Amino acid sequence: MTTKSDTPLNSVQLTMLALGVIIVLFLWVLFLWQGSSTKAETLNARLSENRNLALIVSESLKQMTDRAKAMGSLVTDDVIAHQGAETRLLTLLAEDPVFNRLSVYNLSGDLIYTSHLGSARSKLGSWLAGTETHFAGTGSAPVLPDRVADPAYAPGEPAWRLPFLVPLRLTDVSQSSRLILIELDIAYLAGLIQNVELGAGFIQILDSRGGEWMRANESGIVVGGPQVPKVQIAGEGRVVTGEATLELAGERYQYVFVTRPANGFTVSVAQPYYEIFAPITPGRNKQLVANSVMTLLVLGIVFWLIRSLTQQQRIMEALRLSERNNQRLIGRLETEHARSSRAASIDHLSGLFNRRQFLDVADSLVLEQRRQRKLSTMLFIDLDRFKSINDSLGHHIGDLLLQAVAGRIQRMLGTGDIAARFGGDEFVVLLAGDRSEADIEQWASALTAHLSAPYMLEGTELVTSPSIGIAISPRDGQSIDELTKCADAAMYSAKKAGRGQYRFFDQSLNVADVEEFHLEQAFAEALRKREFVLHYQPLVCLESMEVIGYEALVRWQHPGIGLLYPDRFIPVAEKTGFVVALGMEVLRLACVQISDWKQKYGSSKPVAVNVSPIQLAQPEFCKEVLAMVAEHDLTTDLLELEITETAMLEGRAVESLHCLKRAGIRLSLDDFGTGYAGFAHLEAVPVDKLKIDRSLINRISNSHDDSPIVSSTIILAKRMALKVVAEGVETREQLVHLKVAGCDIAQGYHLGRPMPAEQIPEFLRTFAEEAASA
Repeated sequence: MTTKSDTPLNSVQLTMLALGVIIVLFLWVLFLWQGSSTKAETLNARLSENRNLALIVSESLKQMTDRAKAMGSLVTDDVIAHQGAETRLLTLLAEDPVFNRLSVYNLSGDLIYTSHLGSARSKLGSWLAGTETHFAGTGSAPVLPDRVADPAYAPGEPAWRLPFLVPLRLTDVSQSSRLILIELDIAYLAGLIQNVELGAGFIQILDSRGGEWMRANESGIVVGGPQVPKVQIAGEGRVVTGEATLELAGERYQYVFVTRPANGFTVSVAQPYYEIFAPITPGRNKQLVANSVMTLLVLGIVFWLIRSLTQQQRIMEALRLSERNNQRLIGRLETEHARSSRAASIDHLSGLFNRRQFLDVADSLVLEQRRQRKLSTMLFIDLDRFKSINDSLGHHIGDLLLQAVAGRIQRMLGTGDIAARFGGDEFVVLLAGDRSEADIEQWASALTAHLSAPYMLEGTELVTSPSIGIAISPRDGQSIDELTKCADAAMYSAKKAGRGQYRFFDQSLNVADVEEFHLEQAFAEALRKREFVLHYQPLVCLESMEVIGYEALVRWQHPGIGLLYPDRFIPVAEKTGFVVALGMEVLRLACVQISDWKQKYGSSKPVAVNVSPIQLAQPEFCKEVLAMVAEHDLTTDLLELEITETAMLEGRAVESLHCLKRAGIRLSLDDFGTGYAGFAHLEAVPVDKLKIDRSLINRISNSHDDSPIVSSTIILAKRMALKVVAEGVETREQLVHLKVAGCDIAQGYHLGRPMPAEQIPEFLRTFAEEAASA
């Protein structure tokens, strides 16, 4: 079905096609017109040239006839009768370059006298017919007789001499009394024509009836050749010109002639058309190629435009169809919008608001409560022992329990109150309306009792309790985020107080405990997802100022908080028992990195890893470390373990240290100088290095009595054959003092900060350049 929008596209297509055809026709009409004009101009130019050539040749021949007439006037009766006069005539003929024969005839055509008796014509024969009439009309002008009437005429053979009849009048006779036949050598004429460029053309000398006396080209006299049709010559006068087109041997010739009726001869020039057009043929061919290319280009553009417009028409039709479909879809979507909006805002398991929708609605609700000077109450609810129920009875029972809890919360809500499930077993409630703090406490107490009542789920009776934290606006916070944090902290306080209770937020609660609680909850998941990463701090030999190893420092790449440093999560790990698993993860990461360096560079520098005393006290710790080193195909000298002073007091830890030492793993005593361990304790553990704590290094300034404790420690460690490592070197003065005091190795911000493994190659390059320039 064609619509109105189709018409403009069809009109444009037709217009483009018509325009393309017009342009192509114009190109070819112009090409043909230019070709025709060029041919006509070339023909006219060559016609003028050939006409001028024929006129020049005819004029030269006319001058020869005038000489023939002058030569004839020398013939008198004395010449014929007296031998001395004849001798003078013959001498003149011999000296003349044009004429070489002369014969005298009476009016009856009989030979009276000849300069060459052996080759002279004895009679004029048929040449006498019409001679008197011709001479009477033209006077005494010499005339070229008819070729066919020549007594010596032989078809197909050329005439090697061109004869002219000259009437001789005696002084006492009014009419011609003699006829003189003067002949010139045709070779002389052919020699004159050799300098003329005729190409494949030729020149003819014809008699008055069109008989051919001579034909010549650039090469000389032409014998034979194609028969030239006789051309009708009309007109009277001294000189008559004309042109015609002839067909000779399958070729078309341009034919130009000049006739002199008074002398009875015609000079014609013939030249083939292909030779005339030869100079313009290359340009013509180039123009033909250009026209063909332009035609293809125009047609290509036109068809491309038509195709593009056709595709555009199809696209527009598809768009119109799509628009109609969209209109139907919009109608359908509008009917689904309310249902989908509600589905997007509802937690699919509990039927309550999800976190995002709750925060959006609660924010405006709190603002409205403040405007009406009413209290808003946020309750943060966490189910006690839910993880145990979920793990022991299965996720299905856990989901049913969450749905039952959500139903009990929903039934307790009043007008304007909202509730949501934040995830897992965490629920929040925002109480609106006009409630006092006493009403809020009464409602919280009722909710605690209601949620603590037994649940019957598919024949299984369960008992759980909630830990509820309560924050009130505007006392505890102005925004929904502040209320949520305060209620969360209060809930953590309630859980620590014994579970199954509710607590109001007050300023004495430590919000940091809340973060500790959440880190504790996320530790197991972080280990499973391998969120822990290592940063490496260079260990520099003070004698050579070269990097000889690295200390691996663990970081937690928390997905929500970001990068956490050890001081924020190591205490939690030690408190909850995750420190053993974390320590093995750090050892694994270090071994992976050492193996990676060996594959990339062929070797690796040793890496030092901190080990917790709790970890050292594990019975299988030594075997696990050695198995991990073997698993990654490493040598034990590439791994170094750093222990604290407390490990020296644990018997099982000392046994692990001896086991590791026997296997070739190096040991360092970390943070020396801050605890109770002394040099006497060092004899009990097989350590290789002593690391002076940064608190002692910080006391070094730049005087002769800087930190005698550090200097003494270095001296005593040297006597016990221990390497000394200085931690926390942050200034050049500290570095100089340590080097003078005999310290072996240093680390700190002055030498290099902890960095990811991918930054180490660039650090080594920069460090080497700085060391070379120092």
